[in-house]
Amino acid sequence: METKFSLFNQVNSLCYWLLVSSDYRTSVHLDAEKDTYSVCITHGGIELYSNTIKGFSKRNATFLEHELDGMVAGLLHLKQNVEQKSA
Repeated sequence: METKFSLFNQVNSLCYWLLVSSDYRTSVHLDAEKDTYSVCITHGGIELYSNTIKGFSKRNATFLEHELDGMVAGLLHLKQNVEQKSA
């Protein structure tokens, strides 16, 4: 359970970093009614990254960790690209 929260926080932190440190637009949405968690990153009106986890609260803990870990990896890749462009 603790790992899920850590990954969840990493996703949110990376999206916030992209929003304030670049011209990327981020959208993070946790919808309790639809039981979904989604992340979308755009740049210049073009969608660069999008991922939705359906049945978020009902997912197998191990599978959910893998999905969140994948989100973190994708967002870290975007962050590295932003940092390289600004260097």
